[in-house]
Amino acid sequence: MANQSPKQILQTLVPQDWDDPGKPNSGFARVRALQDLSDVIARPLNNRSSASTSGVAVNCNGAVQSTGIGTANPITPKVYGETTVQARVTLSASAAGAYEVFVYRTTGNIPAKGAGPNAGDVVVGGGSFGGGSLAAGVSTPATVSVIDEGLSQSVGYSYYLAISGPNGDTLTLTNGSQLVVSEA
Repeated sequence: MANQSPKQILQTLVPQDWDDPGKPNSGFARVRALQDLSDVIARPLNNRSSASTSGVAVNCNGAVQSTGIGTANPITPKVYGETTVQARVTLSASAAGAYEVFVYRTTGNIPAKGAGPNAGDVVVGGGSFGGGSLAAGVSTPATVSVIDEGLSQSVGYSYYLAISGPNGDTLTLTNGSQLVVSEA
């Protein structure tokens, strides 16, 4: 049963089997409800990881730097070889300037706060999301949602938030900033 297609219930049940006597074609809604239930049960609901902040300030050096905020548990895609990556951050800058936030994918460890991305890590979303010109001391929200495709179904992936900003400035990801990754 584990190797059947996601629509396995429709292979054995047909609407005519569920028709009320005297009401032709009434079984469609019942079969659809059973299929929806089967789909929910078959989903890999536990294949999800998240990370949130409790106020993280990164001293900018002009290059892309990790915030140290990342998914602790790697995700190995099991069905489609893709994940849904969603981030919602609130930024506050120490000085007016151009700042950017990125979501990176890694097969290694999450880089420490202030460190550059690992060799081989891949940007899956970001850039000007939450970026562009920010005013000093003003909390600015930003969101990104990306389908990360083409992943191996035998490799565990972790995701983390990274930033870039003018050298000498500080960019803070405030409380409530969150990164959620789940199998699509």
